[in-house]
Amino acid sequence: MPRFSTMLAAAALAATLAATPAAAQNSGWYIGGGAGQSKADFETGDFAGLATGTYSVDDSDVGLRFFGGYRVTPNWGFEFSAATFGRFKHRYDNGGSVAVYNYDASALTAALTAHLPLGGGVSANGRAGLALTAANLSLAVDNGTATPRYCDNDWWYDDCTSVKSNLYWGLGLQFDINPSWGIRLDYDNYGTAGDQYESGRADIEQWSLNVLYNF
Repeated sequence: MPRFSTMLAAAALAATLAATPAAAQNSGWYIGGGAGQSKADFETGDFAGLATGTYSVDDSDVGLRFFGGYRVTPNWGFEFSAATFGRFKHRYDNGGSVAVYNYDASALTAALTAHLPLGGGVSANGRAGLALTAANLSLAVDNGTATPRYCDNDWWYDDCTSVKSNLYWGLGLQFDINPSWGIRLDYDNYGTAGDQYESGRADIEQWSLNVLYNF
């Protein structure tokens, strides 16, 4: 079942996109970036049989996010972003001897944006578009029982890397310090990254605190 926070965020996105703007904000280019917590909800069955032992996974880590966009009007625009989600570790403990697989993921996004001023230099925004995700599974520690997957090489990326496109959406709450600088708290949902038979699949979301500069 979807997490309550995800359902609440989806409802807030719909409200943001549908609401009538209460006040105008400046249009033009902006850039930003920051860091926050990434969360991966893994399809654990995709990782069965990779080693012998009791299975566990570190499903959260610190990630980075960078973005840039343009407000075509005070309330509508577009935004591009790049995000890394840190490293998630899959562990197989065989009586104290542990095998570890690293799961690395990242994404590029392109989205339409809606901006809703709330007053007092505070505004909400919503984003909806496409994400290109990449996920890689690699053996970091072998306890003698690991059986890494065989993955065919592709011409431009490594073994056991899955690249796919997903629907993407996000929400943000922004506080403008002055006309040039602002702070934005963002939630972004990147859909399902990875492939069942190569990297394994995970639903990935990220909270990030960002600094924003308006040109």
